[in-house]
Order: sequence, then C-alpha cells, then structure tokens
Amino acid sequence: MNRLNKIKKLLETNYNFKGSNYEYFPKTNKELKQLVDGLIKQYGNEVDLNNIDVININNFSKIFSRKYNFNGDVSNWEVSNGINFEDMFFECIKFNGNISDWDVSNTINFSNMFYECYTFNSDLLKWDVSNCKDFSFMFYECKKFTVNLSNWDVSNCKYFNFMFYECKKFTVNLSNWDVSNGKNFSCMFYGCESFNSDLSKWDVSNAEKWINFAKGSLLAKYPERIPARFRDDYL
Repeated sequence: MNRLNKIKKLLETNYNFKGSNYEYFPKTNKELKQLVDGLIKQYGNEVDLNNIDVININNFSKIFSRKYNFNGDVSNWEVSNGINFEDMFFECIKFNGNISDWDVSNTINFSNMFYECYTFNSDLLKWDVSNCKDFSFMFYECKKFTVNLSNWDVSNCKYFNFMFYECKKFTVNLSNWDVSNGKNFSCMFYGCESFNSDLSKWDVSNAEKWINFAKGSLLAKYPERIPARFRDDYL
C-alpha cells in the first residue's frame, strides 16, 4: 500500500472528536504532517487533534506551517520527546490554542515557532525551556502577545535575535533573565512599543551581534535600562 493510500485509510476510520483513546500513531515528522494536512482538510481548521499519539515524534518543525486559518485543539499532545519546533506554527495567523501544559523540556530549537502568529497569546508560564539554544524569531510579529515569561530559564540560549520583533503589546519584566550565553541579540526588541524592562544588569559579555537591539521600542527612550555594551546606539 503506498503512502497516499495509507493516509486515506487513516482518514476513513471513525474519527471520534471527544474520544480519550488515540486513533493515529505517526512515527515521523512527514507522517504527522501528512496526517494533520488530511484531517484539517476533512474536518476544518478548528479540528480536535488530541487523538493523535505524537509521543514518538522528536521533530515538530513545519507541522502547521502556513495553515493560516488553523486554530485547532492540540492541548493534550505529548510532545516531551520533541527537540525541534522550528516553524511549527509559522504564519498561523489565527492560532491561539491552549498549549500551556506541553512538556518542552527537551527542546533545543524554538526558532520561528510562532512567526507571524498575530493572534497568539497563550499562557506559556509553565514551559521548561532550559535546554533551548535558539529562540530566534520565536514570537516575531506576535502583535497581541503579552504572556509572562519572566521565570523562563534561558541560560543555555545562544540566539535571541528577532525573538520579540514587533511584539507591540509585550511588557513583561525580563530583568532576571540569564542571557550570559547569548551571541546574537540583533533586533530582539525591535518595534516593541510597550516594552520598557530594565535590562541594564544583563550579562552580555558573550554577545557578538546586537544591531537594532531595541530600535523603535519604548526601551530605546531609556538607554540607562539597556545593557551598557549595547547602549551607544541609543545615547
């Protein structure tokens, strides 16, 4: 049986939206993406996908990429083996699903995860991101994003570039973040019109790039709150 017929057979099974039992068991990123594509096509953009067992998936990259109208339910996904979430919800402009209970403690790459998710504002306070090395573009143009991330352990991260680019409503106090391993901070808070957290005590001694770190942000009007090494552009 070829791949398309296998997917078709999966879609022809009795799909129980409220069932507690898994009905689908993809083993790879490709299988999961094909399955998700088919279910969205058949049941719509608000489909309940919680009866997909994703425990064997370690690469969630691009699973919902450019599903512009997707706002389905993935709240109970067991993503604890996930390492790569790059582009997972890329340009899902209507997505605001509850993923607060996801176990992302093994994740290394969150780059572009919510890129241009204009509506996204889901609670991520409980997320353990301590193994992440790349947050670049994670919340790029998440225009409604106001979620408290103050307790995130970002001490292993190297790439913060464009992380909160044009997050116009973001105001969270990040003064206690340990960014000492960070290398790239370019455009991290670019266009964050409401952001004014005091970052003057951040250890940015390992930084290699920081162009437009806070350009167009409220923070740019208070250079004394910008890390001293990045401050010259705002004096």
